[in-house]
Amino acid sequence: MEKAFLTLNTEMHTAKIHRIATDAQGKYVLTASNDKTAKLWDSASGRLLQTYRPPIGEGNEGMLYACALSPDGQEVACGGWTSKDGLKNSIYIFNASTGILEQQILGFPSLIQSLAFSPNGRYLAVSLGRGNGVRVFRRGTYREIFRDSDYSDRSNNLSFSASGQLASVALDGYLRLYDSDLTLLKKTKTTGGSQPFSIAFSPDGTLIAIGYDDSPKVQVLDSKTLELAYEPDITDADEVINRLLCVAFSQDGKKLIAGGVLSKYNDGKWWYQLRYWKEAGQGGCQDFAAAGSTILDVKPLPSGNVLYGGGAPDWGIITPQTGEKDIYKPAELFNYRSVDKSHFKVSRAGFEIGFKPVNYPTFTFDVGTRTLGQASSNMPTFQVSRGTIEITKWQNSYQPRLNNKPLSFLKQYESCRAADIANDEQSIIFGADFGLYKLDNQGNKIWNTRTQAMACAVKITGNNELVAAALSNGRVCWYRMSDGALLLSLYLHPDQERWVLWTPSGYYDASAGAEELIGWHVNQGADKEGLFYPISRFRSQFYRPDVIDIILEELDEKKALERANTEGKRKANTRSVLQELPPKVRILSPGKGETVDSTSIKLKYSMESPDGTPIQAVKILVDGRPVGNTTRAGRPSGTTEEITVDIPSKDCTVAVIAENEHGSSEATSTYLTWRGKTPVYVAKPKLYLLAVGVSTYQHLPPLQYAAKDAQDFAAAFAQQKGMMYSEVVTKILTNDEATKDDILDGLDWIVHETTSKDLAVLFFSGHGLDNNAGTFFFMPQAARTESLRRTGVMKEAIKEAIATIPGKVITFMDACHAGGLMKETRRGGSPDISRILNEFASAENGSITYSSSTGRQYSLENTEWQNGAFTKALVEGLEGKAKASDGRVTCKSLDGYVTERVKALTKGKQSPVTNFPPDTPDFTIAVF
Repeated sequence: MEKAFLTLNTEMHTAKIHRIATDAQGKYVLTASNDKTAKLWDSASGRLLQTYRPPIGEGNEGMLYACALSPDGQEVACGGWTSKDGLKNSIYIFNASTGILEQQILGFPSLIQSLAFSPNGRYLAVSLGRGNGVRVFRRGTYREIFRDSDYSDRSNNLSFSASGQLASVALDGYLRLYDSDLTLLKKTKTTGGSQPFSIAFSPDGTLIAIGYDDSPKVQVLDSKTLELAYEPDITDADEVINRLLCVAFSQDGKKLIAGGVLSKYNDGKWWYQLRYWKEAGQGGCQDFAAAGSTILDVKPLPSGNVLYGGGAPDWGIITPQTGEKDIYKPAELFNYRSVDKSHFKVSRAGFEIGFKPVNYPTFTFDVGTRTLGQASSNMPTFQVSRGTIEITKWQNSYQPRLNNKPLSFLKQYESCRAADIANDEQSIIFGADFGLYKLDNQGNKIWNTRTQAMACAVKITGNNELVAAALSNGRVCWYRMSDGALLLSLYLHPDQERWVLWTPSGYYDASAGAEELIGWHVNQGADKEGLFYPISRFRSQFYRPDVIDIILEELDEKKALERANTEGKRKANTRSVLQELPPKVRILSPGKGETVDSTSIKLKYSMESPDGTPIQAVKILVDGRPVGNTTRAGRPSGTTEEITVDIPSKDCTVAVIAENEHGSSEATSTYLTWRGKTPVYVAKPKLYLLAVGVSTYQHLPPLQYAAKDAQDFAAAFAQQKGMMYSEVVTKILTNDEATKDDILDGLDWIVHETTSKDLAVLFFSGHGLDNNAGTFFFMPQAARTESLRRTGVMKEAIKEAIATIPGKVITFMDACHAGGLMKETRRGGSPDISRILNEFASAENGSITYSSSTGRQYSLENTEWQNGAFTKALVEGLEGKAKASDGRVTCKSLDGYVTERVKALTKGKQSPVTNFPPDTPDFTIAVF
């Protein structure tokens, strides 16, 4: 292993999509991004199929500017800035299905700008920067068969015609046309602008369309003479802000399509438009709202629809006849690029931020309490005039001014985006395209630190110890004011529920369901694909909310870790991520989306430990639940196996998890489409329910309704006997019956009784407590805080039961009644519910898990409700108030009802949380 890089890992790209491609049948969509990944999507559903990870490095190394998908959909080619200095770049050829890097084309002296497979699939063409022109390679061997280096500037784009002709446009202002034997036929100066951006052949090869980066014009040329045939209507387009950069003809040739920076206000939001011209560009035009930012690539699909991708990042498929988006995959990032930078506010010590993303309301986030709220902030915002200091011409400028004196600290081609003056008037922070700059009050540069993206807004804290920056990649970061060192990063998902906080070394805290949003990219060498491990795979070492709590106080990661270890009596872990890598699994067959008509499939997969350690166990999951464990120890790394797996007679997902001495792999899955016979009759499942509620404790403060909560919850499910379930079998343990042994016996009972066709439900209401090591204990009736291991039910016991139950599992946890308990205990603290939710719902355990509140809230009871708020809402939902229009209550409809009902009951003081395991579909739990 070479090196590990901590990266964001949303399903959608986290930086602009430069290029987009499809196969000959239009079955797949391929996207390439500045975030250093390429992704393959199913064009019918928008489902992510595969992520391709080339080797990456610091800074720009690994950014992908180009991609192509072979006509048969079997190979992915991608390239861009793929070397440290941008002078020895490579094109990577991946197996589309497995994500394995199969070949590498070396030796490109400039950045790869565009890639295209010929329609017959025999050739791969590449356009290069810095006047290095165009090259063509024979597919298979990928040996070079053609080169034209007679270019004086970057070749922006190229395109094959159906007959195999090749055309390219470059920043030297020329259009070049090559015959199918790659002989240069014509070279002509473009007339619509001096910077042609894109080029496309019509389906019959008689026309060539060109879009420009320095002109609003779109031109259509005769492909034989390269003379101008006509110029489509460019109403509303202008050279500065509304250019139509990228062009394509529809598959039938009847329409011309273009996109770029033409934007219009639709439905309360600015949308970037796709323009359609009838008669291949000679007729009238119509604009359709398509993207959230600049559209950078457009491709036709065989269906007649149009594929596009852009800088938000986002991509979509649109129907020309209606302008409806068949698929739209939006960015999973808050956009902090508002023209008004005053939205970004920071508290004196930096723990609280206020912000307003584009097209969203105003929010605040408190690092101390880990809460996100919709509220306007009274905290201070940036100042560009303070005392004797005035900053001017700072916004979108190459040369901001200090007291009217031009400053020259920015890098070449870099623009200033934000600024703030410190309270003591001794220093100034500038945010720019590539980083942050600290200058003294005379304009002398003190430090410069590279940011991972554009610094859209900045604010120095009132104590002058930190600077916070909102970045264009959706993160907010805190930097040390003295030297610019990065201390803490925050990613908030636009769903307003998931968030992750992490330090540069990877110590983190995360909300329920958010652990998979960051992880480690691990290079295996220049000629192998990178590996990716969600940070959850290293939870025992890096999950450190205690470090996050104090890092903005300590202003140093190492000191924060040492203090947290001392206060928590934890041993320091000196092993690196590279020394503790779990296995990687690849499913070789069946392929994703493959059609099946039998309830028995052959599953073939390979397993590899990066350090060569043996594979100790394998778990097979269907729709998130285990269907068999293989525990043969000592299988060597690199083993390939084929086994028979039973699946249901419906669409389903099959996953494989492997384990070595370091831990469990990420679940690798394939989804299957059912085309067999649908059973006429399906037997009703049984429901097994273990409900534990403790109100009266021997050694702890009492609770009012925990025991009643367990009884009422069980009664609500019992009403489904003969309706949703053939039987409802319950074991209820309350107060004196809820001893440690009784609870452990109850867990054994539900494991042994539940079959693969049944549903198991676990309900816990009572006190919960974490010890100093962060281990959760549910407190039985006789539990003592001073002897948790002997008297409490350890989380691991519950987790083991969840992981081994054959059927579907739902867990309800109401263990945050800690207000009185904290006064009694001398160590430990309130339960870390986020960790419990993430562990129970991880792929290897697979329980849909509901919690009564977030990690730092208390669960509330009230005599008016005669229950805890959580149970009252659950019972109401299960008795019909959570049902959909079809009379069914599903896991997700129950989640939605309970969330809103508890917030209403408690006036916002308590917020339930639900975490769904990966690859686990929603399902019905009650019918009416």
